[in-house]
Amino acid sequence: MCSHIIHVLEQASELSVCYYFCNSLGAGSVCSQILKTMALQLLRSHLDLASLIVNEYVDRLLNCSTKQLRILIPQILELVPCTRLVIDGLDECSLGDQKEVLREIQSLCVRPSVRCKILISSRREVYIREKLSSSQHIPLEEREEVQSDIRLYVKYKMTKLRTSNVDLRSEIESLLVEKANGNISIKIWQEAEFKSN
Repeated sequence: MCSHIIHVLEQASELSVCYYFCNSLGAGSVCSQILKTMALQLLRSHLDLASLIVNEYVDRLLNCSTKQLRILIPQILELVPCTRLVIDGLDECSLGDQKEVLREIQSLCVRPSVRCKILISSRREVYIREKLSSSQHIPLEEREEVQSDIRLYVKYKMTKLRTSNVDLRSEIESLLVEKANGNISIKIWQEAEFKSN
């Protein structure tokens, strides 16, 4: 879903689009990775800003640290006409990373001199939902495209499960799809886990 949104945004010539896909396997600070990716993507789409980087950072032998990125990104965003930042899968990160990302992105991108809009694609995790409750949001959990994606993902993951018991595999697959859709209680899930042991 997000890749389609990014593709549509990239078709608008007046927009600069930055995106980051979070995953639970990432090493290091997610926030730092997002900021580095954002700076790199903005520079790639606006090569004329390279002189800013050379003069302010390279010539001064400054590292690409989070501290420096906090200074650099607002400078770039002020020079870029219109930016869209898409962050997908923030819910896959730890609560600490979620808090840091939302705090940093808001402080860097939500300024009067910056024309940047942020799209965060996430499951309805408690902290993210509370933090962004006053922001516009579009719930997608009831859409067939989402259900289809969940089924495809579960089917793919089930191919990795090593068991000769076809009925058990089918039952687990069914439970996983229902759990991902939010249609199954924890009690049923625990019973299924107990049966598989």
